[in-house]
Amino acid sequence: MKRILSVVLAIAITLSLVLSCSFSASATEMKTAIGTVEATSGLRLRAKATTASTTLAVAPQGDHVVIIRKTGSWYLVNYNLHIGYMHADYLRVTDSISIDLGKGTLDPWLTNVRKSATTSSAVIDQLSRGKKVKIVGFEHDWYKVAYDSIIGYIRSDLITLVEKPAGNHGISASVGSGSSSTTSKGQKIADYAKSFVGYPYVYGGASPSGFDCSGFVQYVYKQNGISINRTATAQLSNGYYVSYNDMKPGDIIYFGYGNSASHVGIYIGNGNFVHAQNSSTGVVITSLSQSYYANRYLCAHRIVD
Repeated sequence: MKRILSVVLAIAITLSLVLSCSFSASATEMKTAIGTVEATSGLRLRAKATTASTTLAVAPQGDHVVIIRKTGSWYLVNYNLHIGYMHADYLRVTDSISIDLGKGTLDPWLTNVRKSATTSSAVIDQLSRGKKVKIVGFEHDWYKVAYDSIIGYIRSDLITLVEKPAGNHGISASVGSGSSSTTSKGQKIADYAKSFVGYPYVYGGASPSGFDCSGFVQYVYKQNGISINRTATAQLSNGYYVSYNDMKPGDIIYFGYGNSASHVGIYIGNGNFVHAQNSSTGVVITSLSQSYYANRYLCAHRIVD
């Protein structure tokens, strides 16, 4: 009996690990509509749903955004591969449109391509994880895609956009609070990371709708044009080692024991780091001298100089 229980437990643990590694941030939410900017002077993309929040980009009139969901009088959107908030008053919204949204990659290990935008429709093909498709339309939570002379529909929570819409003209603003050209890349990353203080913690999350520790670090770097690994331990292979006394803003800090990291954050200077701590606190700033983290400090790596 003990042997059987051990086998069952091992299978359960393996399945949980596979499932936890299979979900990416882009697959956590269905996209709900496409928005068109109507503000003649442009519309700001904010880090939070408030006009006092950091500006991530400014979208000129006529540019398109992919709407994730509505939050009060704001929409959480994807604009030119940046996730943030735009005020609902200045967006014209539709849930069905022919539009060139650029290319996207498939997130699941295997994805059904449907004949029409419904799960009851016939499956016309299946695509493996990482396959790139061209997105040529949006219809009621589904992307219309084209590839290899095939046109079909894929649920919008199964695709990560990797190109900005062909017709968009706006560019990203300088991230973080510092706009000076002399501001280091690491400092800009640290400042950008701080703009998410107060955002929620969600296990397996890597977007403003919810972060876990490594998902938060990966997201911040991705929004600064840098690709790093997904999990805390995997991120140990990114960058190069720097000593405790030589840390600079933007460095990644690891916590754990031995060769395994159980938690990760971004150093912001003055002995502090910002991280997605837990479901009770969300994203917070913490001192490295706090006993819990001081006792578990593993190392620090620099990704950018």
